[in-house]
Amino acid sequence: MPKQFDVYIDGLGPLLRDLGKLGKEAGKELRQSSKTIADKHMVPAFQKAAMKVDIWGDVLANDIRSGSDRLPKVMIGKQKKSTSGGASSNMLRYPTDTGNARESFAPFEKDNWLAKARSYQKPALAEWGSAVDRVVRKWPVM
Repeated sequence: MPKQFDVYIDGLGPLLRDLGKLGKEAGKELRQSSKTIADKHMVPAFQKAAMKVDIWGDVLANDIRSGSDRLPKVMIGKQKKSTSGGASSNMLRYPTDTGNARESFAPFEKDNWLAKARSYQKPALAEWGSAVDRVVRKWPVM
């Protein structure tokens, strides 16, 4: 499954390259700040949206967690079988969003729950910008 992004930030590539020049400790602090931002804003937003999915909401919500990266990151789904029928939350993630059941006989409705979780974008982006500013001020370029 390819990575998906919710927000386009003009100049992000060069910014991340420049941040990499600040050293390992700066990168470590930015990763921790990004994980905290994801835990505070993104994970709850996706969990709330997932809970509105009719049958599998709690299965999906339980497998939403933050990841460690220089940008706030959320991971949705796991490979571990989560249902009595043997489906994992990874297997349920997109059919519950799109309604496309593929070869499954399970009833899926198009909920668009992934798009409904986007309320976190402005506060998370603002907080991440502050974290970048803090890291840049704290560590000189090596």
